[in-house]
Amino acid sequence: MAQNVNDPAVPDHPDPWRVIGEYAVALGEANSNIDATRTCQQHQRERLAKGK
Repeated sequence: MAQNVNDPAVPDHPDPWRVIGEYAVALGEANSNIDATRTCQQHQRERLAKGK
């Protein structure tokens, strides 16, 4: 869940399109982590409100 997403490794002579794709994947992973954390915290608040 709430984990850091590492920057993609960039070689000495990178292909710009590949780097863009790798960063897009990394951003997608980061956004998924944020969404999962947000959902987990919402569930925790709901359980707390019910006294569980």
